[in-house]
Amino acid sequence: MAGYTIVAGPRGLFFARALAEASGAPLLEAQHKLFPDGEQYFRLPGPVETPTAVVVASMFPEQDRALVEAMLLSEASLGAGARGVVALLPYLAYARQDRRFLPGEPVSVRALLRALHGVGVRGLVTVDVHKEESLRDFPGVAVNVDPSPAFAEYLRGRGYAGADVVVIGPDRGALARARRLGERLGAAYDYLEKARDRVTGEVTYRPKQVDVRGKKVVIVDDIVSTGGTLAKAARMLYEQGAEEVVAVCTHGLFVGDALRRVREAGIKLVVAANTVPKLPEGVEVVNVAPTVVRYLDYVVERL
Repeated sequence: MAGYTIVAGPRGLFFARALAEASGAPLLEAQHKLFPDGEQYFRLPGPVETPTAVVVASMFPEQDRALVEAMLLSEASLGAGARGVVALLPYLAYARQDRRFLPGEPVSVRALLRALHGVGVRGLVTVDVHKEESLRDFPGVAVNVDPSPAFAEYLRGRGYAGADVVVIGPDRGALARARRLGERLGAAYDYLEKARDRVTGEVTYRPKQVDVRGKKVVIVDDIVSTGGTLAKAARMLYEQGAEEVVAVCTHGLFVGDALRRVREAGIKLVVAANTVPKLPEGVEVVNVAPTVVRYLDYVVERL
């Protein structure tokens, strides 16, 4: 049995149950209610009987409520007997604001990570964070889970592996993601390079080095929100001769008409990890909880 107890409220329960099944750890489902003024109330139904509590809270939807949930459950876990707390945030919100793009802006992910540390969290586990360097702002032990083993296993089972497959990141920042998945699939990998016509101003995307003609193309990214970037990338790849385009993302937010936009661009297979609840119907879901367990054990041992 694992040396920790999993603690979850409503925003983490879907993943906490998968994690409990994968790890064999006990699960405490927190009681939850809202006061008339909107404040949240939590209560653990029993003591934490292991040295460490793993508080699970995915930060979509209702990112701000999810942060408060994680903070309150961390404090409750310490009060219920835990000597250490690990926050397991499958989707870490605010991670895209990882620096001051304009004067006067906050480094949002830094503020969030330090707030968690302030309530007693000493370990942090997240899945495919936007930029891994952001975790340096957490004062404790932090790890970023690579979901590519789970994605590769799924894609191999669907026939997307080998020399007739190309894995593409939608921009330079996604190249490492494409490389990790491509190597596991025995496939070539590349990223789309943006070019702007100096006369017309038209923006186009094309693979930097790899020819996609006649290939099955797997676009891989960390987040799909509105689906606009994914749809444009798919159309460009079809124009360059791709036989088929499929999409893999870790965090499928699919805001508004995002899934429709992706489908209309010719992407028939859309795959997402189970890091956020209630993915749209038609999205194939890959369970990354067994992969997370290995990283979680690493963090728990180092608290």
